[in-house]
Amino acid sequence: MQKFIALLLICPAFMLGQAKAQFRKIPGEVTDAFRKQYPNANGASWTDKLSYFQVDFKLDSGGYLAKYDKTGAWKGSERTINADQLPAQVKDGYDKSIYTDTWKAEEYKVMYSPGNKMWYRILVKKGGIQRKYLYFNESGKMTDGPPATK
Repeated sequence: MQKFIALLLICPAFMLGQAKAQFRKIPGEVTDAFRKQYPNANGASWTDKLSYFQVDFKLDSGGYLAKYDKTGAWKGSERTINADQLPAQVKDGYDKSIYTDTWKAEEYKVMYSPGNKMWYRILVKKGGIQRKYLYFNESGKMTDGPPATK
């Protein structure tokens, strides 16, 4: 117990859950792939997620994240957007869904995956406990999930 209290005194971020564990060095192949794909990115912050590496960064004043495997192969990216940045077809698809009455939309993302696949993800919450991700293709049709990447 004394060691835990000492850790909290030395590293208050531990208590707040802000510390990021970095288990291994980010491979050069991964950072090179990122720099090649996003040469104008700023503020890159890397996290080792064990099965992939994630980089959070800014690009064109927007927040992004990208995922790469250990060989530098790109697995996908996300861009955070506002509700007013959703295409009209996606807004229409969401407005026609059953989630507009009692659920509240909290987060909007544009998702990109290998094979030039793009879709939209909206996080909706209900009553502070229930949460659900809604997926829409570019034409505004709600889908069961993200498109297959293979």
